[in-house]
Amino acid sequence: MKKYLDRQIIVIPVLYVVAKILWDSIHIGVLPDVLKGVMTDLLGPLFIMAIVVWTFIYIFWKVPVLGKLSQFLFGTKPNIQGTWQGQLKYEWEGKNGEKTVYLVVKQINGYALDIWLLTDERTSSSIFADIFLYKSTQRIIYTYSNEESPDNQERNPSHEGLCQIDIADELKLLKGIYYTNRRTFGKLYFDKRNKKTVLDFEKARKLFRM
Repeated sequence: MKKYLDRQIIVIPVLYVVAKILWDSIHIGVLPDVLKGVMTDLLGPLFIMAIVVWTFIYIFWKVPVLGKLSQFLFGTKPNIQGTWQGQLKYEWEGKNGEKTVYLVVKQINGYALDIWLLTDERTSSSIFADIFLYKSTQRIIYTYSNEESPDNQERNPSHEGLCQIDIADELKLLKGIYYTNRRTFGKLYFDKRNKKTVLDFEKARKLFRM
């Protein structure tokens, strides 16, 4: 966070100077002197700055090359939006198991993040989700609420948990762990991604059969 704030001390003034130069190139000679002074020194450059920042946060953040620039300048998150196919390895009642699952990530802009985990039994959805830089690794941290299993409510009641997932291999691999308030835990590994987002297990499975 400190490195990001230090960077903004340089970025914001530079961005303002560039915006002012662009604004000064616009002919506003017909305006009254007082209004022209305000527009020239403040409102005009700020308007251009707002457009530039909005463009990075809502558009450029998901473009491969510009996305890295957006992360550097404005602290936006990497683009991992889509449906990911992978494996969940779990430990339950002293037994180990493994199943295919789907992680669905939706990002409406460079900061927002919503996550769902789809299994053959039920769906969990994020309560809080964010991506942090941890020792040069982008790490997803999210808490979630899991609906109870409709087929076996006694064995699989609703519960809450936490996931910690690292982004690796140039945004091509997600791997991590999860814990639940039922004192269970497991590992997650995703290596296939479809940029479409679906919130149904069967529809997700069909994405990777195409």
